[in-house]
Amino acid sequence: MMRLQTRESLPAVFGFRHPLRAYATNSPRAQARLVVLALLADGRLDEREIDTLDRQGILADLGIARSAFGEVLADFCSDVAGQLPVNGDGYQITAKALGGMLDEVSDRTVRKKLLRHMLAVIDSDGHLSVAERNLICSTIEHWQPRREGGRRTPGGDLRTG
Repeated sequence: MMRLQTRESLPAVFGFRHPLRAYATNSPRAQARLVVLALLADGRLDEREIDTLDRQGILADLGIARSAFGEVLADFCSDVAGQLPVNGDGYQITAKALGGMLDEVSDRTVRKKLLRHMLAVIDSDGHLSVAERNLICSTIEHWQPRREGGRRTPGGDLRTG
């Protein structure tokens, strides 16, 4: 109960990189929010996606407890409702907002692991929506190592295998 009271009494800290709550770089919560994006990318939360979190030990691999993951999910929904524009297809996560969230994970090894987890969640319902495809493509593009001048670094891909 004390933890909940403390959490409610402290205002959320919103980042300069995006309009949502800021998390420490490479933290379990920053990683979990990207898994939340994968869970919600198609506009619905599917039971098979939740099962994948358990079956593949994703939360343990992220170093986050189920209750803390639930907080990240709830915080994300709260932040999105108050900060991002809405149209007929749901909330619109801008390239700047997505880029800021992706920048909160900077470790290359963690990025590879996280991309595998995001793909596993997205693949679990057997359907790839346009929004899910766009999320994965944007993530790979954003995390792709670059040389000065913006060209990709040879051999610096994010292969998940």
